[in-house]
Amino acid sequence: MNRLLVVMAGMLLPAFVGCANTDDAEPKRECEPEAFDVSACDAAALASVKAEGIWNANIVLGSVDTPGTVRLLPESLLFDTPLTERRVEEGTFFLAGDYANGGVSSRLVISGCQASSPERVTGVFRRCSNGAADLSGDFEAVRVKRMAGEQEAQGVELVSETPLPRGSAADVFVAGGHAYVTALNEGLFIYDVSKTGERPPEKVAELTPSNDVWYRAWVKGQTLYVSSYREGVVLYDVSNPKAPKRITDTSWRQTVQGWGLFVDQDRLYLMSPAPRAEVLIYDIQVPTKPSLQARYYEEKSVMANGETPVEGVVVNDRLYLGHWRYGLVVADVSKPTKPVTLGRYGYDKATSRPVAAGLIDGRMIAFEASEGWNSRVRALNVTDPAHIEQVGQFQLRPESTVSAMTLVGTKLYVAHAQDGLRILDVSNPSTPKQQAYYNTWRESDPGRGRAFLEGLSGVKVPGDGYLYAAETSRGLLVFREQ
Repeated sequence: MNRLLVVMAGMLLPAFVGCANTDDAEPKRECEPEAFDVSACDAAALASVKAEGIWNANIVLGSVDTPGTVRLLPESLLFDTPLTERRVEEGTFFLAGDYANGGVSSRLVISGCQASSPERVTGVFRRCSNGAADLSGDFEAVRVKRMAGEQEAQGVELVSETPLPRGSAADVFVAGGHAYVTALNEGLFIYDVSKTGERPPEKVAELTPSNDVWYRAWVKGQTLYVSSYREGVVLYDVSNPKAPKRITDTSWRQTVQGWGLFVDQDRLYLMSPAPRAEVLIYDIQVPTKPSLQARYYEEKSVMANGETPVEGVVVNDRLYLGHWRYGLVVADVSKPTKPVTLGRYGYDKATSRPVAAGLIDGRMIAFEASEGWNSRVRALNVTDPAHIEQVGQFQLRPESTVSAMTLVGTKLYVAHAQDGLRILDVSNPSTPKQQAYYNTWRESDPGRGRAFLEGLSGVKVPGDGYLYAAETSRGLLVFREQ
């Protein structure tokens, strides 16, 4: 089974592949408790640690943040690896998970050294292969709980909650009285939401891929577009949403890794991190027969450095692109066959993914969010793309990440993972103000504690008076602002 240590911009980087291994005879020399020097550690503070529940952890390898999750429940996991050794008494905080990676016996370890509170620990991370350390760094782990002083909700109410039959909800798109919920390797589920407020959403169809992962969905007219890890874009006829029909003509398609998906008028933009780190622009005047117009890539970006396009939006013929390690990129797409880069906003340890943009008080403002540890929303003045400047920001706490954003007028709707739904007044982009929130994350929900990117993962505002959101454990959530 896959063991995933690192989550980067929604792109999972496999650190290892293997299966659980609890054979105590396997070598663990440099990952044994005795191999860690704790002479300068604060044993008294560590003794106060409450080693229970679900924790988010950040491993710093060199200068790279690699967030993950520690699950200290009856089924305990360390970065999605079964916990095989646990010493959390008498001033010791030591957790280890063993797994087999082919013929190699491997072990993951975190060894605590300091605790600023009973629910925050720092220390050393190490990975060993056949007893020898091959990865090491520092870690910080924080128990996931509701933010201090907050209730379940303020200014917004939950209208309905519809768990998916299986899988993890990644995103949602609403059109024609139906919600299309993507669920990664479990595909996509279609719900009738035409009577929202009167009855719960009703599942009318489901689509299951074969050995694939589906991220985003968009409906134009009677055509459903789905971004696919293996096929780029997959098309369905949804003239009857109860009986979607796969459009089998693929003569137009380029086989790439699809991720972000955006439709603007008669153009479809597919953000493709691999194999070429590009944006594919299709003409969809005939929705069922896309025609490739351009393969846009930012020439100064370096794919080998993780500088790849992940998400994007188009406003007034300008593409605003979350380009991961490269930051935010702005391109002129008024001539879709010849996109032109206009500017870029980069920053240290960039992890640029969610993007929203719109005209606010005479200025073009792009909202860009880093994803991962220490995530935040940046308000950027992009009126002159050659001289982009940050004019404001919004940040909650380091251990919760921004997963998605939707801008409607001067309201920014933020899917903030374990911190749920956040509704911001951005009429003054220099000082975004939180107007309302709904805490969706509950430790007791099924499947919690397996990935850093869990909680509220997507939010859409189709204009029917409701907010539609995807929640990794709770499925399709429908809200109403109060």
